[in-house]
Amino acid sequence: MKGIGKAIKRTPFAVTSKIGLSKKSNDPEFDEYHRVFTSLETGAEKLQKDIKTFTDAVIMLFTNGAGYGAHSAALFSPMGGEYDLLGRHPDAEQTVRSITKYEATMEELRSLVSPELELIESRIIAPLKELTSTLKLIRKTITKRDHKLVDYDRFNNSLTKMRDKKDKSLNDEKNLFKLEQDFEQATNEYEYINNALKADLPRFMQLSTQFIDPLFNSFFYMTLNIYYLILEKMNAFADDTKYDITNVPGAQIQQDYENKRTDAWEVIENLSIIKRIVSVSKLVQASRSQNSLGAGAGSVASRSPSIGSNSRMPPPVAPSSFKKAPPPPSGASTAHAPPPPYSPASSGSGASSLAATKRAPPPPPPLKPKPKPVPQVQYVIALYDFQAQADGDLSFNTGDQIEIVERTANAEDWWTGRLRGQQGVFPGNYVQDA
Repeated sequence: MKGIGKAIKRTPFAVTSKIGLSKKSNDPEFDEYHRVFTSLETGAEKLQKDIKTFTDAVIMLFTNGAGYGAHSAALFSPMGGEYDLLGRHPDAEQTVRSITKYEATMEELRSLVSPELELIESRIIAPLKELTSTLKLIRKTITKRDHKLVDYDRFNNSLTKMRDKKDKSLNDEKNLFKLEQDFEQATNEYEYINNALKADLPRFMQLSTQFIDPLFNSFFYMTLNIYYLILEKMNAFADDTKYDITNVPGAQIQQDYENKRTDAWEVIENLSIIKRIVSVSKLVQASRSQNSLGAGAGSVASRSPSIGSNSRMPPPVAPSSFKKAPPPPSGASTAHAPPPPYSPASSGSGASSLAATKRAPPPPPPLKPKPKPVPQVQYVIALYDFQAQADGDLSFNTGDQIEIVERTANAEDWWTGRLRGQQGVFPGNYVQDA
């Protein structure tokens, strides 16, 4: 609560000093020390984070490398156990034989580098944490010095205003005496901590330099040892597996990869097993719709040319004063052209045209369509059990009698049938005629 009260008292002066209504003191010597200390504080925090990031990256390097080898070996193992992979793919022989050795090399590197990383943790990161803790304590002292400077400035401003006042009352004299005591106390506290920081900060920064210098050298040699371990083990792996490790640019490596890959990826993309799965019933329906469209187009193309184009054209519209000719009966032959419309009447009297119009016979009633023959229901007997493999398939058991809805001449096709109120497709070679 005491700290909150002081913060409330300092707030008005902090606001007025920022907008230029109150005078604020500064110490150029301390400001320079504070600038250097801030850069040292920031550098120590970044150094600690970067070293921690480095150790984590090294751990992930070998962890992911070992995982890459393990997963690649798992991909090759099932194929190697089922097929003669080396005989069928002699170009991949080196990879198949080297993947297990690569996995073992990564595991060995991870075990060898682990003590080096522990050494970095104890000899580099731990001292840096201690340095960061010391910097935090100094930062608290600098923050306290800033607070004392605010107290010094606000008492100094209040005392100056009170002294410059011409007509002072008795209360003003009492306040002046109180302000002089507060200003003297604030001056002593501020000068004490300010002088202590100006005396100790240069010594601390010099000692920090002597502390960080050997720390950096130790870290350099520890990382160099890690790089030597990686170089030694990877060279040994390359010699053992007969890999060429000459200096080759990245573009050449990429080009060699594309040449060795050939068109394998395009072939994989064209495989039917990776395409979107469509139910068998939809495939059958699509195939039948295409067949029906093709048959319809063929029948239209094969029609007799004796049927003129006028037989497919609607009769022309007669004038509004005359009636259209009656349509031909449904039983009439389509080979004859429709009757021509009535010709316009002559320019005679309107009475004769009216009489001609009344003499037109009414159209005959349409003929009833002939009843279509009811198709005979066909049944087949199931020879085997069949379980639906996709939506639209019809499941049945051996001996079931299936009603045929649609079938083809080929028993290897999918037929459509109905059983127990359900309709679907099924293989035609699973049944026989009843």
